[in-house]
Amino acid sequence: MSSGKNIVILTPVFDDWESVFVLLAQLDDELKENGYQATVVIVDDGSPTFIDTLDFGVLDLSAIREVIVVTLTRNMGNQRAIATGFGYVASNIECDMLVVMDSDLEDQPKYVPQLIAEAEKFENKIVFANRTRRSEGFVFKVLYQIYRRLYKVLTGMSISVGNFSAVPGRLVKRIAGISEIWSHFPAGIMRARVPFTMMPTTRGKRLYGRGKSNIVALVIHGLSGFAVHADVVGVRIVITIFGIGIAVLAALVLVIAKRFFFDFFVQGWTSLVVIILGLAVIQAFMAAIFMAFLVLSGRNYRQVIPAVDYKDFILETEKVFPAKKRQA
Repeated sequence: MSSGKNIVILTPVFDDWESVFVLLAQLDDELKENGYQATVVIVDDGSPTFIDTLDFGVLDLSAIREVIVVTLTRNMGNQRAIATGFGYVASNIECDMLVVMDSDLEDQPKYVPQLIAEAEKFENKIVFANRTRRSEGFVFKVLYQIYRRLYKVLTGMSISVGNFSAVPGRLVKRIAGISEIWSHFPAGIMRARVPFTMMPTTRGKRLYGRGKSNIVALVIHGLSGFAVHADVVGVRIVITIFGIGIAVLAALVLVIAKRFFFDFFVQGWTSLVVIILGLAVIQAFMAAIFMAFLVLSGRNYRQVIPAVDYKDFILETEKVFPAKKRQA
């Protein structure tokens, strides 16, 4: 029985309140069955629907002690909503365990007690839900595999997790101080070298509406992961292009040597192709060098730190459960 622990569940939402109400009911059942109690912090990512038009009075919860809605000043995207939520929780709520999950039910509530139990084994490790089976279409799966391989090549790290995770309380303030989670939560954790482990899970399915992400949004999300490691990616690209340049230069020297010093016929267009390729590599190399210096110079600019800056992005906060008693 772990009901004495201060468990916080953090979930971002953008105008998907039907799913939120189902999520709260399912979470309450799972928590109650496993002897946990929790506070739920919903980060409203600038939804068109204001919370004062929603009837939270219909909630009948027992394991969930309270539900707090943090409304952002505008829509900022899933990752920034989570980062702002981290800043809010770190500064305002005593927390022994923080669970991060999406509100669309693709992160299944049945895994929350398992994540908590697994994270309780450690004091300094995040436990991520590793999706061993995905429910997306064929095209998405292909693009995701390409993304994973590119991520490994360009950053030197593997990525196979999303936001769904359990964070021991002692790490919450530390993570709230990581500026990179503003762009990409899992990549920011990896970049900051916060210890983590993974637990196998299966992705659930949405009950209402369609996902807000389209192919453009998914590409932006992927590039945000690369951006967290921008300096490493930039330097690796420079080294790769430099290696290709050396190979092209060697080929050019070989062609010239065969033409002038050996009795060997070389097609007239061969030299032209090698020279054009060499010029292209030089241009690419200069562009990569410029990109690397641009990325490195970015370290001189102040980054958004959720623990410090979260208040600037919050419009209001309201406890919606237990509901306030109306005066007669």
